[in-house]
Amino acid sequence: MDVPFINSGALSRAHYSLVRKVESPQSPQAVDQILLSEIDGIRRSFAVGGLSLKECREKLIMLLYCSMNLTHVTLGELAFALPHAVNLAGMGRTLRDKQLGFVFCTEVMPANHELQLMLVNTLRKDLESSSIARICLALSFLIQAPNDDVIPAVESHLRALFMHKSILVRRRSYLAYHALLHNDPTRLAPLEDAVALRIQRTLPSVDSCAMAAAIKLNRVKSINDEVGALLPIVWQPGHQSRPLALSVLRALRKAKLSTPNIGIIIDIIKHTSDPPARVLLREAFLVLSSVSAEVIQECQMQRSLSPVACIRHLLTSKDPNDQYLFISCLDCLSPTLWAGTLPGTTAVLDEWEVQEVMKLLDSHDRLVRKITLRVLQAVDSSLVEAYYTQLLHNLPIGSSLSNKSDYVSRLLDACELQCGNDGEQYASHLKDLFTIAEGEIQGRTEELPVLEAGVEMILSHIREFDIASRISCVTALGVSVTELNVRIGPTLMVVISALVCEYCGKIAAPPLGLVQGMASRLVSYGVTVQDACLLSMLRVCAECDEIPDTIPKLVTEISQFSGRLIRNRCSLFLTYYGQRNVLSGVIAQAPSSSLPDFLVALKMHQTNISGTSMRPSESHSGPALSPPRAGLSPNKLRYDAYAAPQAVPSLRTRSPSLASERGSSLAELARTITPGELTIVAAQGPLHDLPELDHVRNPKTPPSEDLASRIDLISLDVAPNEVPVTVPSPEHDFEEVWDAMEHSNSRGWCESSMDNIVRLLQSLQHSMRVIAVDQPPFEGELKVLVIASSDPSLKESKQCAALRLRESEEESCLWRLRCDDVELRTTIKRLLDGI
Repeated sequence: MDVPFINSGALSRAHYSLVRKVESPQSPQAVDQILLSEIDGIRRSFAVGGLSLKECREKLIMLLYCSMNLTHVTLGELAFALPHAVNLAGMGRTLRDKQLGFVFCTEVMPANHELQLMLVNTLRKDLESSSIARICLALSFLIQAPNDDVIPAVESHLRALFMHKSILVRRRSYLAYHALLHNDPTRLAPLEDAVALRIQRTLPSVDSCAMAAAIKLNRVKSINDEVGALLPIVWQPGHQSRPLALSVLRALRKAKLSTPNIGIIIDIIKHTSDPPARVLLREAFLVLSSVSAEVIQECQMQRSLSPVACIRHLLTSKDPNDQYLFISCLDCLSPTLWAGTLPGTTAVLDEWEVQEVMKLLDSHDRLVRKITLRVLQAVDSSLVEAYYTQLLHNLPIGSSLSNKSDYVSRLLDACELQCGNDGEQYASHLKDLFTIAEGEIQGRTEELPVLEAGVEMILSHIREFDIASRISCVTALGVSVTELNVRIGPTLMVVISALVCEYCGKIAAPPLGLVQGMASRLVSYGVTVQDACLLSMLRVCAECDEIPDTIPKLVTEISQFSGRLIRNRCSLFLTYYGQRNVLSGVIAQAPSSSLPDFLVALKMHQTNISGTSMRPSESHSGPALSPPRAGLSPNKLRYDAYAAPQAVPSLRTRSPSLASERGSSLAELARTITPGELTIVAAQGPLHDLPELDHVRNPKTPPSEDLASRIDLISLDVAPNEVPVTVPSPEHDFEEVWDAMEHSNSRGWCESSMDNIVRLLQSLQHSMRVIAVDQPPFEGELKVLVIASSDPSLKESKQCAALRLRESEEESCLWRLRCDDVELRTTIKRLLDGI
């Protein structure tokens, strides 16, 4: 967080410090440790007591911040603060204090919690208050957290507030009464009577509060009758009130309409279609969607006017909003009213207009395409089937990732509509689709990309099934994994991995067969698919009695030729695949059975184990890894500072593995360094100022040993015309330069390690300063200053570029660049983008 405290909006220095700590660590686990430690500290503060209301308010806000940023937290872990929140809601001197107390209770307190009783007296007092703001706070809490225990205490007060002079209070009182008593229709009679009476008393105008309640009570006949009587009043010839008509139409959306009112709605459609009053026009069609086609047909014949004929001009509009309005309104009506599908009926749309409707299937708007498919399905299901078949057999080869993703999305939309709620049929369609979309003609599976949009669509649609359809769908997909001769593309395999993990133990596919099928295919996929498969395999291992030796052997072989991420996943699998009890505990701790939640629970388990094992040595090793800050005298340090390392040129030869990683561009490093080259290097700066790049990568390596062993890779590996890196002694220089160029930001992702990036920056032949990861400012990131001017002074920030590197997995890192000099900024960006 590069914002000073005064501009941060933080409540206090403690709040500001917490946010800075959370934004500094490199891993979610480190963030969780910081937040959990803060929660423990607040718990101890509450246990000691003696906090003022201001301090209590601050602690509650920090708890809410912690709960929002934790990877996994249960509301029960914050229950210790509920008594203090209840006290703040009741005893708070300001509205802000009371609001925070109510908000905390809303977010943390479970339904029908015992402390709800402690809020009853507070709510009753606030409802009796003369302050509109206090009344609204109490009513808002009742709407968001309805509780049966408060009904006897507030029911009479809510009825009294039905007639309150403030529109803000009346609206909330209606909604609060409905939220508390909607499960008992017999007790809603007072609200129904109050709303009906309010509508009658406010005629010929419309009370918006009454309309809001009427929408909630749209199945009550007395309310519908009163609202229906408003329609002729708000829509009179020559005196139409569109805002009032919109409120009435929304309240009538689920009501049983009289024939005269249907005629009025058709008249509204006629007068709002050209030019289109989009909101009112669509609302009128939504009201007609609840009316039978026979009644609308009869009204059309009486008026000689079709609602579809009123909007047909929108079909040829070039405005995408008009096209959406047309097709969404068409979707509200039965095809028998406009398609001429019944004997004795005529089609409203001409043949060329039907062709225009078909063209909407090629719209760039996915929602327009989906509604068009739904309309065509209602007219004739064979139209959608023919469209799907044509798309499937004309799948382009060699198209870009975005084009292929869009094409597959269209096929999936058609699949969803054809299969409905039939999970097994949907699984069959998916296998047929990806047999072509990711078949052999498209390329090798390890080279095919994962279509992320397709994964999201499939998983979201399957979750909309009922439980029986979901299980049948996942079973059908899982069985295909057990068939070792079946080719499964990367996108479908990611989907199957996620579903198998989520529904493991409920599907009929054999667990051991699933593990064997995934393990045998690991070598055929890229990193993304291997990651999902390994996690899913580990989850399924919890259901297997015994794992054959061939599976860990396959995983070990994959690990030997993979990057860091997959090596970590393989190590995770090899550690836990045989520990069913541990896996069962992890599964029980996960908030859900989904693959991401399983991974989170697994990492939490690892964190807890490592925290327990490392706790005895932390006090000894922790200080040694933290450098002394400037301004502290040696006698005030809590440990002995490291002695300055002696720079000794290393004559060791590189290992074959290191040489292979460096590439052919570094092959010349094997030659003997000439005395002239050593002289050039020495002239640029002392060797003891060189950065400890490998110490940045591995902070646990002792600095003295690391520098002595890696001097040759930092200084002696550079070409004679390159400038070596130097480390600044004043730590604040980088932060000053960084803040001075806050308006010249760039960022990006680089598929290379941090030390490789530093080496490439050396080729620019500019002076450089490197600050290690564990050094301030911005701990956790490697800081690099590139100084383009001949003057090494940093007074002129426009001649400098400040670069921050945060390393990630798979030998890649995130970079952030600030530079006011356009030429230098462009040069560095091109260098980073070209890696």
